[in-house]
Order: sequence, then structure tokens, then C-alpha cells
Amino acid sequence: MIDEYTERLENVIRQMLQPLRGIPFNLVIEALTGHRVFQFDRTQPTHLSALEILRLAALEAGRSINRTPIK
Repeated sequence: MIDEYTERLENVIRQMLQPLRGIPFNLVIEALTGHRVFQFDRTQPTHLSALEILRLAALEAGRSINRTPIK
């Protein structure tokens, strides 16, 4: 059951994201973080290596959260 606070928070977030429709994701990330997003190229070995590192990190983060859930 969603309480009133959670429902209001979800509505605020939905409204905040509304103006972002149609804006390229990389520009949103750059605006929020101040860091540039590079294009991913599957023909580049260094890009594939970085993807594998990110994949393993995401798997480990998921395992860690399953061991010790966020409350």
C-alpha cells in the first residue's frame, strides 16, 4: 500500500521528468553531473572491456543488496 507521502513524491518526480522528454539522455546526464558521456563503440576493445567491468560491478552490487537489503 502506497502512503500519501510516497504518492506525492512520485508525482513530483514525474513532473520533474516531464520536461526532459525528447532531450537526449547524454545531455541530461551531462547537465546533472557535469561529466561528458562518451559514445559507446562495440568495435573498440577498450569499450568492451569497460562494459564488462561495469557489468561485473552491477552484478556484485545486486548481490550485495540481496545480502544486506536497503531498508
